Parts: sequence; C-alpha cells; structure tokens
Amino acid sequence: MVIFELDTKQAQKTFTEIKRILTAAKNWKITTLIEITVIDGKVLFVGQGFVLELDALTTGSCKLVVRAYHWYELIKTTHIPVLKVVVSEGEAMVGKVSVRVQTTFFETDLILRSISLPANPKAIDFWKLQFQGYTQEELEFNGLVDRIEKAKNELDQSIKLAALKLSPFRISESDMREFVLERVMEKEKVNFNIQ
Repeated sequence: MVIFELDTKQAQKTFTEIKRILTAAKNWKITTLIEITVIDGKVLFVGQGFVLELDALTTGSCKLVVRAYHWYELIKTTHIPVLKVVVSEGEAMVGKVSVRVQTTFFETDLILRSISLPANPKAIDFWKLQFQGYTQEELEFNGLVDRIEKAKNELDQSIKLAALKLSPFRISESDMREFVLERVMEKEKVNFNIQ
C-alpha cells in the first residue's frame, strides 16, 4: 500500500491543465488513460503530450493507470485542502471513494520511469521507444508493446512497397532499408541498432 497527499488546489490546477491538453489533442474522452507515478516526494502525471509534476507527501513508490475524465471529476469536486490517495493492489481510494485502477508497486524508485509521447504520436514515436533504454517491463506496463510491434510492421511494409516500386531502377529491399534507416536515425537522433 502507498499513500500520497497532494495540495487540492494544485491537483485541481494540474487536472485542468491535463483536460486542456487532451481536449486540444482531441483525446478528452471517457476512455482516455493517464499514468500517475508516485516517487519519493513527487507525483508525476503522464499522458500523450504531457508530463506534469506535483510535490507530495508519499509513503512509497508505485504507478497507477487511471481514466483521466473520472479523476478530473473526482478531484474537481473535492473541497478539502489536502487530497489523500491510498493506493492498494488494484484500487485507489480518494477520500471515501474507491476506484479500480491498474497498479504496480516498486521496492525502489530507481527503475521507475514514465514514458512520454507526443499528443498525437506517429508510428515512429512508438517504434523508437524500444531503442531509448526502456525495459520490457516498462513498455508492457504502459501497454506499448503491441503498438511498437505494429509500428515495426508498418515500417517493414512501407520499405517493401517502396522497393517494389523502385525495382525497375535496380534498387533492392536491402538498399531501401539501409537508406530509410540512415535517414530516420539522422532525423530522429536515435541509434536503431538494426540487423
């Protein structure tokens, strides 16, 4: 179990900002999820296009995935000066309200990193995550493994299609792959280490 306490006014300002960002990206939906990461003295709110941080009193480290819309409503209607959240396996309790959430607890916060994506991520944004030092567990926790695999398949199909179109000019699939990966590494500033 992990407990964290936030200044209610700061939490309300943060969730108003989250709503603004998600609305601008057309992601303000009842199903939109955000990640809350609790570390020593801080709480991070992470979603597509934002990473926001608040100071907090904390008793441990954990991550939980919550519905942005529900938490916005829950925090907006809170009138006490300090918002206390008790996180246990599979649920979070805010005041007297208990909500089911996906949770992960950590012995240490050294392995706890949030994954930041643009507000409207493209296939390349997902694909490069596997080359940015994230562990398989971090990618799995954030539900990104399937999206990374889909992005890899999309790149492979695009290279095959381009090579097919350029085959009359004696450009092979391996030539096309080498060219594309070189350009992507140059533009994205990531070493893809592809065999």
